[in-house]
Amino acid sequence: LPVLSKHVVQRREKALCATTLPSNDVRYSWYQSSGTTGRPTRVLHSGRSNVMFSRLVQRQLRWFRWDPLRMRGELRPNYRQPRLPDGSLPEKGAACRYPKWRYIGEIFESGPQVGLCSTAPVERQIDWLLEQRPAYLTANSSVLDRLAWTGGRERLAGVLNGALTISEELSPVMRQRCEGVLDTSVDQNYGLNEIGIVAARCAAGRYHVHMEHCLTEIVDEDGAPVAPGEGGRLLVTALRNTAMPLLRYETGDLAEEVSGPCPCGRSLPSFGGLVGRFRQLVGLPEGTLACILKIKVTLREAPTEIVDMVRQFQIRQEADGSFRFLLVCSAPLPEAFRQLMAEAWSEVSGAEGPALRLEVVEEIPISASGKAQDFVSSFAPEG
Repeated sequence: LPVLSKHVVQRREKALCATTLPSNDVRYSWYQSSGTTGRPTRVLHSGRSNVMFSRLVQRQLRWFRWDPLRMRGELRPNYRQPRLPDGSLPEKGAACRYPKWRYIGEIFESGPQVGLCSTAPVERQIDWLLEQRPAYLTANSSVLDRLAWTGGRERLAGVLNGALTISEELSPVMRQRCEGVLDTSVDQNYGLNEIGIVAARCAAGRYHVHMEHCLTEIVDEDGAPVAPGEGGRLLVTALRNTAMPLLRYETGDLAEEVSGPCPCGRSLPSFGGLVGRFRQLVGLPEGTLACILKIKVTLREAPTEIVDMVRQFQIRQEADGSFRFLLVCSAPLPEAFRQLMAEAWSEVSGAEGPALRLEVVEEIPISASGKAQDFVSSFAPEG
């Protein structure tokens, strides 16, 4: 079967909807992607697909050893917070409290849940965390990293028993910083609104796929499987959504192929570390994917002392085919970092390939969805 791109889903969404559903399923609701990789993609979910979300939330939190009787906190955008009893969303910047955990509280007895908008000033977030002292916290990766960096170990160590980062890539350096400052484990899952929760990360660093809900593949630019140890495009096939089945759906994410049993002991299929997002490769110069992967993998595998000052980055592909590597740093970049990136770039681009320029900047704007975009291209198609 051909790869199903986001652009095809956007153009043919009505044609992709099932005309009839099984007798034990119903059309539930439309959901859409955040739009980080371009124009949002809408998908109609069935009732069975929707209910799997709460079931898989329960599974992953059991894997993470979260105790549902304790307090849970969320730092999420205002529109991602649970609705108040009157059906309205909390006011921007306002703290909110609920009698039970979202999703889990519908199935099991649970403790309370508290929330605060993630766009609130970071010092306000720290004060809220110290006031409420939830046992567990869910937040975007960049939000948790900024919280740890600003709050410091003296104020935040021991406040949390666990943290879950969502929606964005969490680099090894970010993970080390967050776990060191917060003095607790930081867990991750992987999912997308078009499918639901796809996988959860184990202590061995693999993402175990919820195969009752979906299947995954990692392929190269031509749609062929990559070898173990190689990175490629992550495709997902939905198994539970009878209202709008997506087969070999292009997620817009990059991941690594793995082989053999996982050291953690779980037998669900798995893939290796996520190496970030990319916009659609359609229309991009040949070799773009290899260039993106090289930068990301080099940054991820570099010694901590060389990359510890990097707070945020973005790869930009210019109209002339060259690349700019923008970096937000807490200290000057060491010469060893520049040399490492230059050597890695020469390996992937060669003497005749596109140029790479490193630029240290004060700020990299986030997208309207609240997510950090780590790759943008002048060649990417609109919408």
